[in-house]
Amino acid sequence: MLLSHRRKDTGPAIAEFWRWWPQGRPWVEAAISDGDWSPALVAEIAGRVNAIHKGLEWEFSRGNRSSHLLVVSAAGDARLRSIAERWRRAAPPPDRHWEFQSTRQPDPGALTAALTVDGFEVKLPDLAYGFTIDSSRHEVDIVVYHPMFAQMPVRERVRVVFLALDWLLGEVAAELWIGTVETVVEPTSDMRGGDALAAAVAQVAAQVDDQTWELRELRDGRRAGIASLRHPLKPVRWPHLDTYLRVEAGFPGVGDSGMPDDTTLADLRALEARLTATLGVDAVLVAHETRGGRRIFHCYAEEGRPVEAAAAAVVRGWTRGRTRVRCRPDPGWDGIRHLG
Repeated sequence: MLLSHRRKDTGPAIAEFWRWWPQGRPWVEAAISDGDWSPALVAEIAGRVNAIHKGLEWEFSRGNRSSHLLVVSAAGDARLRSIAERWRRAAPPPDRHWEFQSTRQPDPGALTAALTVDGFEVKLPDLAYGFTIDSSRHEVDIVVYHPMFAQMPVRERVRVVFLALDWLLGEVAAELWIGTVETVVEPTSDMRGGDALAAAVAQVAAQVDDQTWELRELRDGRRAGIASLRHPLKPVRWPHLDTYLRVEAGFPGVGDSGMPDDTTLADLRALEARLTATLGVDAVLVAHETRGGRRIFHCYAEEGRPVEAAAAAVVRGWTRGRTRVRCRPDPGWDGIRHLG
């Protein structure tokens, strides 16, 4: 079954940005040197980033390996992450002066300054964190206090917190390991500084590697089943993958559960091995779920990869039941939201 979905082609705007960069770079370097960010320069950069997508955010900071860093970020919007990543991949190679990223990098120096948000000046060193490690989710739930929060709307408080987390941990680590976030207007006695929070996040991250999977029982109003998921199952791990590939393989289920017997289970594992080997580097199997006489393989691929035809060729030899392959753009990873 072939499905067609059209979306805006950001390629020309990305290419135009990098055509402009050799002209704009000296202008930016002069602004960094003398601190004079003219409205014309800011408007020029903003216009070129907005031409790619209006939801993207950009900033300059100190580089990790180069003197300067330019970040164009999805700002936590999963639907824009692959666009920002395509911008980064089209960038020139880093040199001793410049590097480029599609996510905010850790920048503890930024936390020594004050941040002005909607007219409120927030001195970032005054942020204090209470936190609890949830070992089952491998996440750190946090409560954040600042003396200015009592005067600020909740929306602006949260904006400050997420910017601070990005600078403290890096945008990727913040999305992977931070769970619930709450802001408060009164501190508690157990609140600590950012270094303690960063250490707790590092402790959680050390418990997981790229090959960690999680088994989960499915009871969501449909027939009960079992899911196996990469953990943590968060799209920030694969920012370039924005196309959803769903591969279904039916089989004669056993009893009311519709689960496979041992022989069928072995065949399903062999089918999974063929599927992943055939897809290779073009797609990642991020989860599969089994219930009601059906196994669904959930994969994500980069836009334009020929994964649908490749998957269809693999399941064509499956004889235990009906098969179906569907492929569609899904930058927000909505195809697996029910497994979250």
